[in-house]
Amino acid sequence: MPYLTIILAILLPLLMALAFRLGRLSRRREGSLEISPVTRQHIDLFQGGQLSETAVESAKVRIRQLLERGETEAVEAGMRPGIHYVIQVRALTEIGTDDAGRILERQLRRRLTDDEVEQSWYWIDLANGLRHLHREQSLPQLLHCSESAGDFPLGHFFAAETVCFMSFVGYLREADTPLGKAALRVLHRALEGLRHGVQPQVLAEARLGEAIEQLWDHRGEVVRPLTVRVFLEALRQVHRAPHLEKFLGEDKSELEGIQWQMSRLVALEPMLQDYLSEAAPYLVEALKTAATEEQRDLLLALNDLRAEAAASVLPLLADQRHPLADEAVEVLTWSKDERVGPALRQWASGRVPMDRRALKRMQATPPRRRSVPADVPYRAILRALRGQPSAESENFLLLAAKDWDPTYRLAALSSLGWWEPVDRASVTSCLKDSRRDGCVEVRQASRAALARLGERHSLQWFRTSLCSENALSVHEAIQFVVNEGLTLLWPDLDRLADAEDHDVAHHAREALERFREDMDRRRGAW
Repeated sequence: MPYLTIILAILLPLLMALAFRLGRLSRRREGSLEISPVTRQHIDLFQGGQLSETAVESAKVRIRQLLERGETEAVEAGMRPGIHYVIQVRALTEIGTDDAGRILERQLRRRLTDDEVEQSWYWIDLANGLRHLHREQSLPQLLHCSESAGDFPLGHFFAAETVCFMSFVGYLREADTPLGKAALRVLHRALEGLRHGVQPQVLAEARLGEAIEQLWDHRGEVVRPLTVRVFLEALRQVHRAPHLEKFLGEDKSELEGIQWQMSRLVALEPMLQDYLSEAAPYLVEALKTAATEEQRDLLLALNDLRAEAAASVLPLLADQRHPLADEAVEVLTWSKDERVGPALRQWASGRVPMDRRALKRMQATPPRRRSVPADVPYRAILRALRGQPSAESENFLLLAAKDWDPTYRLAALSSLGWWEPVDRASVTSCLKDSRRDGCVEVRQASRAALARLGERHSLQWFRTSLCSENALSVHEAIQFVVNEGLTLLWPDLDRLADAEDHDVAHHAREALERFREDMDRRRGAW
């Protein structure tokens, strides 16, 4: 999903205060940003816009006539991608017959477009239609759809629709079944979405507090990675509970229901903390014998916990063609094991001719094809080395920062400045030179690394962005500051938390919570 990152920054100001708000929903074409007509249509709908009643009624008349003649195939053939798709979904929802429901359900199996963002909108439309039809029998199909689609764009919002089905909670009691695991992934995605634009009203509508209670009561004796991830997200919501009233502002109509669900999470907080504090060793041990299809959930949970997992991950990576090498390397970011840094550096330097690549002319844009072997997680290794401070890691990153491919320059520079440099002069010289790089993202990464090291010019550059009169620039700056760990700008975010702009204030409070969580994790606290 190469353009998903762009989209969050572009649309965040538009979607921060809207139902089903996420970001980065545009595409990069020939160097410019373009939002597709389907995406524009849905942004307008989520801002309170309305579909044409005339268009919906016309579609209902045509579809009802076809259904009365038993021509369901003709109805489905007429459901083509584009801005009319949501009108047809709305028409079928309002017709509300069993045939209409079955047509909507079958649409979940169709891949209407190669554009992942547009396909996400279509799935969300369908999930919303099926939910309003109270079609509980469609829930297994929605769970299968979520599993097959993976981490598709806007997946948080599809998950939010899915968890609102009345029968969803029942699947949490079957955590060892395929549908039970799918339900846990969807629940995790929905909870995560509450930190990424999904409206807090979903807490009440989906009864998420009760769902976590059910999961706690049926957690079983085995520590499951998906359960760990859900409980961790539940705790994150507890930490954000004080912000709910500020977020809703004068809209108190649904606050009581949200607070009731949140109170159930607050009651579980001590037990969830104890559970999570003891979970990592069990997951590390399970990783040693887990099948490949189970390892991904284990690695993601260990990464969420920032657990010491080198004892199991390093043997896993003895197979350098392991299909989950990127996820496994990412977990090693948090390891204090002395073997990790040398192992990662040796792996990369043995497969990537770093010296020769550094002699080539630097390119401003990445090549169309990967410039390193597909089985070498070079970018993941460069990013993981931010957690392996040493002179050797520093020199390794400085060499990678001269790579001709901006993909790897960016990764290397993003890993500098997380510890006090061994050779500060060499590091700062490299970072200052990179501020003139032909790639915008590389220039940003070098400024961020300098800001982490306390360089005044770079800190002031980000402060200026945070004080911009343009709301879009402020949102982009907030997101960048928190993603790059620029904790020296904590006071600036704290001031923005009381900004007059409701969306900016909410975004700043979320960034501050992420900073606090990072600090708690370093102390081993939850």
